[in-house]
Amino acid sequence: MENRKQSETRPAARPGQDIVITGHIGIGGAIQAVRERREILRQTLPEALLETAEGFGRDLERRTLPLEQTDRMTVREVKEGGIFTALWDLAREDGVGLTVYLKNIPVRQETIEICEVLDLNPYELLSGGCFLVTSDNGNDVILALEQQGIRGTFAGKVTDSHDKVIRNGDSCRYLNRPGRDEIWKLEKGDA
Repeated sequence: MENRKQSETRPAARPGQDIVITGHIGIGGAIQAVRERREILRQTLPEALLETAEGFGRDLERRTLPLEQTDRMTVREVKEGGIFTALWDLAREDGVGLTVYLKNIPVRQETIEICEVLDLNPYELLSGGCFLVTSDNGNDVILALEQQGIRGTFAGKVTDSHDKVIRNGDSCRYLNRPGRDEIWKLEKGDA
């Protein structure tokens, strides 16, 4: 069943298309975590790592995606709720399934370390500046992005099963309905 809102705003992803992720997930959340919990992070992590994470903001300010949506490609920004929410929404709104390879999801080491200290899930963390692209030919998208100086990574495939599968080596799990963005833990004082 087609979602009316989706059909009015962008083309739908189709089974067989490649899933490409641009940039790195969790960047927006990592920046906010450093700003709000610097003293806690400083107890465990080197200052240079925190400064690098703060510098992610410069990349977000100038980041746009030089791709146009067509009937063969969809583009959506990964925002609140992180990559898992963006993947869930894509599948639900477009009436498709997906298989994504966890190790192919691009995440900066600085983001991982910040998330470990604060007990945050980087895959469910604010990810502005990161985009989710579905395309008939992911390699062409990745090459076009590279010519613009933007990293694109093949992450998986759109399927017709309606299952939302995340593979990690030999194991697989299904995406759960997304909850609140992990950044709320900072605001509630849980991190």
